Amino acid sequence: MSDTFWTALSACATAAAFFAVAWQSVLTRNAVVTAQRALIASEAVALDAARARLDVEAPNIMVKISDVPWPPLAWTPHGMPVQAYPPGSDAWHFPEKENDRLVLQAKVVVENKGTKHVSVEYEGDLVMPVDNRPTPALQHLLWPDGSGASVTNSLYLQRDFTIKELAENYEAHQAGQPLPHRVVGTITIHDGRDNGVTDTWKVELSGWPVEPHATRGSVWHITRDHLTDGSGSRSMIFQVQPPRQRTYWISRERGQQLPDPIFDVDTSGTGRAIEP
Repeated sequence: MSDTFWTALSACATAAAFFAVAWQSVLTRNAVVTAQRALIASEAVALDAARARLDVEAPNIMVKISDVPWPPLAWTPHGMPVQAYPPGSDAWHFPEKENDRLVLQAKVVVENKGTKHVSVEYEGDLVMPVDNRPTPALQHLLWPDGSGASVTNSLYLQRDFTIKELAENYEAHQAGQPLPHRVVGTITIHDGRDNGVTDTWKVELSGWPVEPHATRGSVWHITRDHLTDGSGSRSMIFQVQPPRQRTYWISRERGQQLPDPIFDVDTSGTGRAIEP
């Protein structure tokens, strides 16, 4: 046989060996990915079970905004109590009166519907009236229904703004942009367990309660009732029941959070539901 034949035969054998090794690599890779997916699935199931257990044991708290006065309230040097703006004086000439102020206020109710007391912490524009002044709400224990005060009765989301600032909100609304001036607070609750949950609510109040006068270009007034949209209170933005965000802890003291479950693996086969 010629050298050409043996050379061709050797090349075919080499190619066959290459494809065999390549196919074996594909099979091995598929097996690794399959095993990885099985591991991720089992870890995800374990995470779901751990979260479900913590959900069952978590505090049962309701947070809601129960009252937003309309029209907005008149500013007072003491801050509280705030009263309705006097009828007939709810128009402001710019720039002379642009620094007059209105108060945006909402009553916030935090109710413990569970069976044990919880710790409540506040941040932002959440206040309670103390000696006729708005005082930042302090951390306290909230007892369950039937075991004392279950509802915070004097908690307000409150802040005052100049008429110019509220006019900027109106202009932002007209332009379809986020409102720049808002009243924002955060309520955080936990029951003190190291392996437990922390629940957080962000409460927010905003709006454009003033609008330009239809015929007097330098005058702004309280937003008027609309023939089709109803009361001017439509200009106030808030959620009656703000959404809750829940953090799950392996150990609150050590700052170790329970990760979110992952139900798929990336193409490299290196994804994990629980990072080591």
